[in-house]
Amino acid sequence: MKTFKLIVISDSKTLFSGKILYCSVRTPSGSMGFEANHEPFLTTLEEGSDIEVKDASSKTTTLTIEKGLFSFRDNLCTITVLQ
Repeated sequence: MKTFKLIVISDSKTLFSGKILYCSVRTPSGSMGFEANHEPFLTTLEEGSDIEVKDASSKTTTLTIEKGLFSFRDNLCTITVLQ
């Protein structure tokens, strides 16, 4: 499977940065999953969102954030955590 880069940042530090196979987020429209080569997408994330991440070795990790912004473009996924 193809990978894409995920960066999760807050105002003061990088919380996650790496190549992944898949991520799932909860948006105001419901849960959505993303893989490499997804079409460009921009949304807010629901408060108390869990972000499910599957890395290149198929290990799944869950990150929990209070709220944030989600952007996917050109195989770069950026999640900006808002305080």
